[in-house]
Order: sequence, then C-alpha cells, then structure tokens
Amino acid sequence: MRRRITVMLIALVTAVFFIVEPVAVFAESLSEIREDIKEQQKKLEEGQAQEKSLSSQVTELERKIESLESAIAENEVKLTKLEKEVEEAQKKVDEQTENLNGRLRNMYKTSSIGFLDVLLDSGSFSEFLTNLDLVKIIYSADQEVLKDLEEAHKELEKKKKEAEELQAELKSSKQVADEQKKTVEAKKAEIAKSNDETERMIDELQAEADAMTSKIQNSGSSSSNSVYIGGELAWPTPSSSYITSPFGYRIHPIYGYRKYHTGIDIGAGSGSSIVAANSGTVILSGWNGGYGKCIVVDHGGGITTLYAHCSSLLVGYGAKVSRGQTIARVGSTGASTGPHLHFEVRLNGVYKNPLNYVR
Repeated sequence: MRRRITVMLIALVTAVFFIVEPVAVFAESLSEIREDIKEQQKKLEEGQAQEKSLSSQVTELERKIESLESAIAENEVKLTKLEKEVEEAQKKVDEQTENLNGRLRNMYKTSSIGFLDVLLDSGSFSEFLTNLDLVKIIYSADQEVLKDLEEAHKELEKKKKEAEELQAELKSSKQVADEQKKTVEAKKAEIAKSNDETERMIDELQAEADAMTSKIQNSGSSSSNSVYIGGELAWPTPSSSYITSPFGYRIHPIYGYRKYHTGIDIGAGSGSSIVAANSGTVILSGWNGGYGKCIVVDHGGGITTLYAHCSSLLVGYGAKVSRGQTIARVGSTGASTGPHLHFEVRLNGVYKNPLNYVR
C-alpha cells in the first residue's frame, strides 16, 4: 500500500513537472521575445524620428530651392531689361557722338578754313565773334549731353555687371541646395528602408510572442481549456466610450500604410482607469513591443483580452482579477499617437471584433 502511494506521488510530481516546466520555458522565451521587441521598437522610434527630421530638412530645402528659383527668374527679367537699357544707352551715345562729329566736320573741315568760312559769312568782326561764341556754346552743350550719356551708360553697365554677379551667385546657391537635397533624400530613403526592415522584424517578433502566449494558454497553466461562462464583457474604460479607431483594416496613424487593426482604440484621458472586462488570470503584464505597457487577461474557454499603451500597470503576472477591477491606467506608451486604450479580444488566439463581445 505504502509502495503504491509512493508510486502515485512520483507520478503526480512527474506530471506536474511536465506541465510546469514547459510553462516556465515558454514564459522565459516570451520574456526574451518581449525584450527583443522592446529593443527593436526603440530602434524603430529613433529611426522614425530621424526620418521625420530628414523629411523636415527636405521640405526646408525645397522651400529654399523654390525661393532661389523665383529670385533667379526675377533677376533674369531684371538682367534682360538692363541689357536692353545698356544697348539703348550705347545707341544714344553713338548717335550723339555722330551728330557732334557731323557738325564739327561741317563747321571745322579744317581749323583755318573753318574759321575763314565763319569770318567770310560774318557781316562784321562783331558778328564773327558772335558766331564764334555760338559755335562754342553749341559745342559745349553737345559735350555736356555726350558726357551725361556716357555716365548713364557706365551706370547701366555697372548695374548689369552686379545683376550678372548676383545671377551667378543665385545659381551657385541653388546648385548647392539641390546637392544637399539629393544627399538628404538618399539618407532618408536609406533610413526609411531600415525602418521598414525593423518594423518587419517587430511584426515577426510580435507574431512569435502571440504564438508563445497561445502556447502558455494551452499549456494547462491557465483556464484556456475550461468553458467560458463569463457572458458579455464589460466596457474597459468607464470614463469614455469614444472609439477613435475601429477593428479591421485601416491606414496606420504612425506608419502611414494600410494595416490590420487587431482591436479597437478608445480615446480617454491620460491616467484614467482601465478595468478588467471580466474575471480571469493575468498571463502577461509588462512591456510588449508596439503595444507599450500591456496586460493580457485569460478569462477561460480560450477567451483573452488585451489592454495596451497603458501609462501604468496595477496588476502583475499570475494575478487573479475580477470583472470591473481597475488593472491599469490609460497612457500613450509604445507605438501610439496620444493617450488611448487599445483593447483586443481573442478567441483561441484569433483576433475578434471586441464590439461583438462587450456590452
């Protein structure tokens, strides 16, 4: 009899060992996976911050290039106008010079003959002097006009040169900005590629974590194999019923592409209460990748609920919780754009629309 009891005890201990040991191994593996997710999430957040910063730099460079292009176009118009004005001024200088030379040729074919013509055409010496003064006045006026024209021409040439130098400077600045933009865009593309790879890795790790959680649930350590008798689930945020993002496919608010939303997002104030949707056992309490600070409760019968992005967690792994018990506080940890609760319902590890389970 004593031998039989001993054998039974050994068998019982062995059975417990084979039940508990895999659970411990799974839990340890799950913890390691979560650490990997946390590390990759941090890397992704840093990469996304870099990508955002580079996007801002590209935008700023685009504005700078646009401004330079506008300045180049305006200066081109100014330069064209100055070239035309310089050409017209040169034409006037040439015409005035030709007119002056023509009159001088007519009046002073030679020095002696010119004066003799003036003298012979004069009725008296007094008239001669008067005619000579008139010639001098005309000549001086022509010289003054010619001088003014030449100064105006020089000023226009100076402005044209300045405009040409400015145009060269603007084009050089634009070329530098174009090169900077190419460099920043190339770096941004490289970081974006790295971020995509990191996100893919996070998704793979998350899938692995989900699979590990399912193993824990089915290992006999939880009530997953029992029949679910809890009925409808309670709403997890007493202070708010505002759904900011429904269950199913959507454009992800952070990553910007179409992605399956595995739960519902409920907008609520930071620090407000999160309650257990029903009684059960906490099978996860801690950081969980993009979920941030997260709690998973097993309600039996394969039903689990997940509460993510919490600011603080009030219950730990293995805790028994009751329906309506405050288990966490609303926050914005992990991949989140603001304070809210990401709430999930899973049946045997399969995501379900929470609205079909809560009242």
